[in-house]
Amino acid sequence: MKKIYSTLFLSIGILCVNAQTLTEANHSPVAGDMYTTYQCDSLNVNPGASGAGAVWNFSTVVTHSNVINNYTAVANSNASYPIPGVALASSVNNISYYKSTTSDLKYWGGNIVVGPVAATLIYTTAAVVAAYPMSITTSSSSATGGTINTTAPLPQAGTFVGNSGTIADGTGTLILPTGTFTNVIRVVTTQTIDFIVPLATGTVTQMNFDYYNIGTKESLFTISTSTVLTSLSPTPSTQTIVTRSVPTPVGIKENRQSLIDLVVFPNPSSNQVNFVTESKEAKQLVIYDVTGKLIEQHNFVDGKLILSVLDYNKGMYLYSILGNSNQTLKSGKITVSH
Repeated sequence: MKKIYSTLFLSIGILCVNAQTLTEANHSPVAGDMYTTYQCDSLNVNPGASGAGAVWNFSTVVTHSNVINNYTAVANSNASYPIPGVALASSVNNISYYKSTTSDLKYWGGNIVVGPVAATLIYTTAAVVAAYPMSITTSSSSATGGTINTTAPLPQAGTFVGNSGTIADGTGTLILPTGTFTNVIRVVTTQTIDFIVPLATGTVTQMNFDYYNIGTKESLFTISTSTVLTSLSPTPSTQTIVTRSVPTPVGIKENRQSLIDLVVFPNPSSNQVNFVTESKEAKQLVIYDVTGKLIEQHNFVDGKLILSVLDYNKGMYLYSILGNSNQTLKSGKITVSH
């Protein structure tokens, strides 16, 4: 009987641990993933307590429904970053590159904007942003380095070195204006980047608090603080950006946002694609290429839209159907087959 009790307690313990554990399968981005984020007020928004059983109450946070990013993950085709890997983008100026294994998720660079500095980073030694399986107190750190190409305040090329760290510092309940989530794990990631370009040196520090609900890949709520200090100015520039996402289930790579019924035909097509819906909410069609670059936008008329693809290159494209408040109602793929 004692052995049975021991086995039972062990099983319960494993279930409890797995209930709030991030893995490559339920956390890392893969090609076809899509989600939407809304920017929120950052004033007086604090990350809250760490540890098990925490309650993070952001129920009164103000959401700016007009500041929206629609993210799409695609297989990376940029030779400056790992292939195979994943490019996660909301626009051509907002792309991040990742590569995952069963033991970690690494960030290999992309676009950053911190105060007056806008740049593209290419890591030769990547930042570890998750260590799998990741449960409370799991942590990892790594030295980083690579090249930096600034576009503001001046176009310059240089190098950087730094360090990164990640830790799952809490589990508990997350309260948002959209509802309450009880199976949440918080991951804190930090980075310090010391860069050298011909006309200046500087340091960028970043800290992200990401709140994940097991069962959805994207962070439900993110508090991101970045600071830049350069030799050109004695005063550091700090910005805090707060976002929340529309929760969608893990494992649905196409049409993850399915708030309306939509007919898309023919697909594949060599000349035109028809989009038809009975929903009064559908207002706009947005088309991206596989790198996340915006191709074009069109408005629905009486729930119908004809997209000409005669001038498109052969291949796959991603679409999003947007509503009155620019919320994503449905997403999917079309294939052009000239």
